[in-house]
Amino acid sequence: MTPAMPAEFDVFLSHNSQDKPVVEEIGEWLRSRGLRVWLDKWELRPGFPWQEGLEEGVRSSRAVAVFVGEGGLGAWQEPEMRAFIARSRREQVPVIPVLLPGCPDSPQLALFLEAFTWVDLRPGQTEDGLARLVWGITGEKPRETGKATASRALSSSRAQPSRDRGNWRPWATRLSLLAVPLALVVWLWARGPSPPQRGKPALYAVRVQVLDPQGHPVVAAKIRASAGNEPHSLPDRWWEIQIPAAKVPADGQVAFWAEHEEWEGNRVDLRLGDDPNPRVEIHLKDPEAWLRGQVVDGNDRTVPGARVFPQEGLPGVAITDAEGRFALKLAVPRETKVWLRAEPPSGPPGNTLCYAGRDSCSIVLEKKQAAPKG
Repeated sequence: MTPAMPAEFDVFLSHNSQDKPVVEEIGEWLRSRGLRVWLDKWELRPGFPWQEGLEEGVRSSRAVAVFVGEGGLGAWQEPEMRAFIARSRREQVPVIPVLLPGCPDSPQLALFLEAFTWVDLRPGQTEDGLARLVWGITGEKPRETGKATASRALSSSRAQPSRDRGNWRPWATRLSLLAVPLALVVWLWARGPSPPQRGKPALYAVRVQVLDPQGHPVVAAKIRASAGNEPHSLPDRWWEIQIPAAKVPADGQVAFWAEHEEWEGNRVDLRLGDDPNPRVEIHLKDPEAWLRGQVVDGNDRTVPGARVFPQEGLPGVAITDAEGRFALKLAVPRETKVWLRAEPPSGPPGNTLCYAGRDSCSIVLEKKQAAPKG
């Protein structure tokens, strides 16, 4: 075991957000006993990336209390536990399960409790229970008081009676595939020292840059991903999408899309691995839109063989079929106004204003001038 590094905090409070009020109350009690407590509400500074503050809290605490209440383990508690279990193997960092009132039975929790000695606060914040928590944090065993009265009962009408440790063992024998991730973590911890390996991060901060067809950065784009939180723009013309490990699919594959008013959107697929800050470039494509319609003469008769093309110098030309219909592919976004010109094999041409992306453009040719009477 490598020696523990100096820590700024005595204990890191890992909890489900549903249990924050009671966890905050316990944190205040620990503070009143002179302990340095890391709680997200107290330590995450506004205006800075919270995942970096979370990682710093894990690194700078010399113990972790994992609170499990009525809502079970929260989405962020499992990665926090993995980080502390990894440190526990190297530095003998205590990982202390704390059972709150209403704590549910579950295979994942059963296996977690099989690996670590827990603190039972299901009957309430008893003197003995809180003293055991301090013992787990500081390593200083409290004096035997023989008292089991609650100093401050938790305000929960669903508090369950205390259960001895043996009642958890039947759950472990019924462990299903749903508990495989946590089972693997505990199994690796129990194996003892092993060569250090770089594990997957608890949170991915994916940086995304959008480029136009010429390779220039684009700011006014719409970004979305198949997993993770809402993207936010950065000052350096990049976007950041935070993806908790719990939201990453089993195969690690995440799709990213970019859309823009002036160019055609595009998609990039990325497989997330060990890198917590991967980068993705999405190249927009030149916009394309089909414009379809029909050419008729002044007498409302269809005109086959007419040549149809845009007048603004845009590339593209189409020839009408036997029913006078045409389909013209243009390098412009949908709903762009385009002046089209139709030139029949014989007779006067016709011009009209159409909208790219529509299929109802009708070009009426000019009527032939009557020949002057001799």
